[in-house]
Amino acid sequence: MSLPRFLLSIALLALALPAAAQAAPPWSDPVTVPGSEGQAGAPVVLPGAVTFNGAGSFPGAPLLRAPLDGSAAAERWPGATNFYSQYGSFAVGDQLLYVGSNGHQRVNVALAADADAPWRVVRRGPRTGGARSAAAPGAAVFSTFGNGDEGYVYLVRQTGDDELGPTLRLSKRGEIRSVAVASNKAGDVLVAWDRDGTIESRMWSGRSDRLTKVKELGDTEAAMHLTVALRLDRRAIVAWVDQRVGEDGSSMNARVMATARSVNRGFLLPARPLEVFPDSIIPGGRVIEAAYMSTGRGIIAWSGRNAVRAAFVDSRLVRAPQDLAPIAPDETRSDLGFGDLAVSERTGAVVTMVAPADATGNNQILAAPVAPGAAAFGPAEVVSAPSSYLHWPSAAFEGDRLWLAWQVPPTGGAPNRVEVSQRPAP
Repeated sequence: MSLPRFLLSIALLALALPAAAQAAPPWSDPVTVPGSEGQAGAPVVLPGAVTFNGAGSFPGAPLLRAPLDGSAAAERWPGATNFYSQYGSFAVGDQLLYVGSNGHQRVNVALAADADAPWRVVRRGPRTGGARSAAAPGAAVFSTFGNGDEGYVYLVRQTGDDELGPTLRLSKRGEIRSVAVASNKAGDVLVAWDRDGTIESRMWSGRSDRLTKVKELGDTEAAMHLTVALRLDRRAIVAWVDQRVGEDGSSMNARVMATARSVNRGFLLPARPLEVFPDSIIPGGRVIEAAYMSTGRGIIAWSGRNAVRAAFVDSRLVRAPQDLAPIAPDETRSDLGFGDLAVSERTGAVVTMVAPADATGNNQILAAPVAPGAAAFGPAEVVSAPSSYLHWPSAAFEGDRLWLAWQVPPTGGAPNRVEVSQRPAP
């Protein structure tokens, strides 16, 4: 990294963080989740609880859970054998749902009534060397690896309180680089994937109880990160980051792409580039996510080249992006970037991110809220103290509160742990 570019990034940071501090964010002081010390994996915030893997490698590391309010220490979650909080996928609907690799066997698909209940696990799909997975309320999607890197995309729907439907094969055989899924309360499920360089999508219709035909949404070099969102009226967003990364570390310049459909019209094609990187830096963090607010307005948030960015989506129109927090353009910092996008059925939304805190290499957890009907996100709010390599901020709304959890690596003689903070919903 060149010195002028480094100084520019620090100057941008100096301009941004004081503004966030002046906003006087109403976040509570971070507290350590009891029992997370020394064994904290990537946290996921669920209703009333935070879950993360304990010490050990996958497969085999236990999945732990703890109340968000700190009223009890983290403990093993019954039934959650070979659940991976970082690379598996959770969704919150009438019940909790999980999907993820079982560790070079078949794929775990599981339901739990709530965070106090045990998981009921079934194994789905063929034996596989691994699985890419995605979850939405009532829907689990995964791809498996057959000979070499080739396989298929599968959908498993929740059909009752304690029941999962059959495993439906959605795609033709091919190299599946990424999968994404979204659902709505009408029973519709929208799935998208990258197969051999083509973004494809397919919907399960809750009206007719059948699958639509596969639709092609665009060509891509390699959609390593893919997201979808779906409204009750079938408005939808599909967005991805197109970037092929070579085994030798070389990569093409990333392109952030998106397309949306309205109530009465299909996806606007060709997909629109939201950002094209000027160099081959690989976006950090969780990279990209899309969702719809309670007002019907869509949001796409992603790790941009120099900032975490978000754009509103109205019908099929993706608006100009807003920079939420700067990212120092440091090729060695894959931890910096977009963290999570959470929306509330009654209030607003929030984008969480990891941004540089100072010129010493420390980073910080920030959150940018947006209220329903607001024209723009509010200033980025500082949630955590500066530290080294904070990871994986996960956010969720519960009632009139917004909760945020993140991973703290070993620092200053203290063990790794999970911390949480909360604030009133925007």
